[in-house]
Amino acid sequence: MIKIVTARQMRALDNRAIKEMGVPELVLMENAGLAVLKIIQDNFENLAGLKVSVFAGKGNNGGDGIVTARHLYNMGAEPTLFLAVRKGELKGAAKINLEAYSNIGGSVKQITRKKHLSDFKPKFMHSAVVIDALLGTGSRGPLKGLYTDIVDAMNHGSGLKIAVDIPTGVDSDSGVAPDKCFNADITVALQLPKVGLVTSPARNFTGHLVVSDISIPQKVIEQAQCAAYMMESSDITLILPSRAWDAHKGQFGHLVMACGSRSMSGAPVLAGSGALKMGVGLVTAAGPEGIVGMLPLARPELMSLSLSQTESGSISEKAAESFIDFAKDKTAVLIGPGISTDASTIKFAKKIIRSLGIPMVIDADGLNCIAGDKDILKKRKAPTIITPHPGEMARLTGQTTAQVQADRIKTAAGYAKKTGSVVVLKGAGTVIASPGGEVYFNHTGNNGLATGGSGDVLAGMIAGALAQGAHPEDAAVAPVFLHGQCADTYAEKYDSRSFTPTDILEMLPGAIKQITG
Repeated sequence: MIKIVTARQMRALDNRAIKEMGVPELVLMENAGLAVLKIIQDNFENLAGLKVSVFAGKGNNGGDGIVTARHLYNMGAEPTLFLAVRKGELKGAAKINLEAYSNIGGSVKQITRKKHLSDFKPKFMHSAVVIDALLGTGSRGPLKGLYTDIVDAMNHGSGLKIAVDIPTGVDSDSGVAPDKCFNADITVALQLPKVGLVTSPARNFTGHLVVSDISIPQKVIEQAQCAAYMMESSDITLILPSRAWDAHKGQFGHLVMACGSRSMSGAPVLAGSGALKMGVGLVTAAGPEGIVGMLPLARPELMSLSLSQTESGSISEKAAESFIDFAKDKTAVLIGPGISTDASTIKFAKKIIRSLGIPMVIDADGLNCIAGDKDILKKRKAPTIITPHPGEMARLTGQTTAQVQADRIKTAAGYAKKTGSVVVLKGAGTVIASPGGEVYFNHTGNNGLATGGSGDVLAGMIAGALAQGAHPEDAAVAPVFLHGQCADTYAEKYDSRSFTPTDILEMLPGAIKQITG
């Protein structure tokens, strides 16, 4: 797994590498510039005569860009360095690299007034590459003054757009992205990805994310604090257990689901199918009597349990006792997909959540049913996983959706600690937070998952893993990764807008095989 850090944590890493480990700042800057150079070499076979515009500020981020410009010049390219400050404002390693670049004959233009942008526009508008090395992780709040105009001009360039460490304008700690941000095709994260690079809405501006080593000692990285971990396929391999050749279904759990209503009869089929594809031994779909008989017709592997229903065709509170009696000796329960928020169904859901002492996944309307009850999750003793999208998370926490999205990691981690539940905050860059404080970020998936039913499949996958005895964190992390991997694999061949929840189910066996070998 890869550590994800805040700006403060990254500064601490840099300082320790320099002051305690004796790695010179110039070396780190040189390696950062070379990392950006490698991206350009990967995209252009011949650097000779290649026109590159490097926009640099006065800090270390600007110094990284200057190093790239120097190497490009030495390799026959035609870089132009556009300084957003006066030359005399640069200090330390950035100043040294500016002097070295100037001494070999590199072109430098100073942009200290808006008029300069107009003067230099013919120079940079048709560059093959535009490099953003303006502010780095030091940027906070919306851009002001000349920087707004510079970023606007950079965005209108026609070349490949590369951000050094983080696109200018993006908040490195929250991912908040104001209206004016550098819109990168590629972002080169130096040593470790920053929080703002991996969470919404900033992911719209980062393009393809490349994490590049700049030679900070591994010892420093291992001992460093971080905000979250990014899961890799090798981590998921460790989570998914192998199976004995003589195993039988009784060893892989029995999941019971309280799902569905008259208007959402597909939800239990999708959720149950997700659980089955994750390898659970048995799945019983419990639903309102008006639809439950149809479920095995859609998915023959599903067993069914008929429950009393309301006039609107949802599960009635009258069914609570019979459901509890059936489910109490099963290995996990899933409640929520498609159940509605009928007043009687809300009472049913609350009684199930309070009374059942087995591992539980609560999704969708299951969460909406308990949104006004602050203590119901806290009082549960058995492992609990909740899977809200941002709107549901807002209802649970009493925040607005915008507030949830403004700091997804903090929101998920805070609610996990408060309730004792594992929180799976869905969205672009799903965040998984445990009650113990561990936070995991998922980088798989794309906008193809933004379709009705994909959350039902994920809830079933998580519940299926939990029913097999997986640790609650593992039961969340692995399915989230695989769920996104299915979408990514589909997008390699087809347009993501055509992706459907049934495509997830069709591609899931291949995704698991890719992980397990």
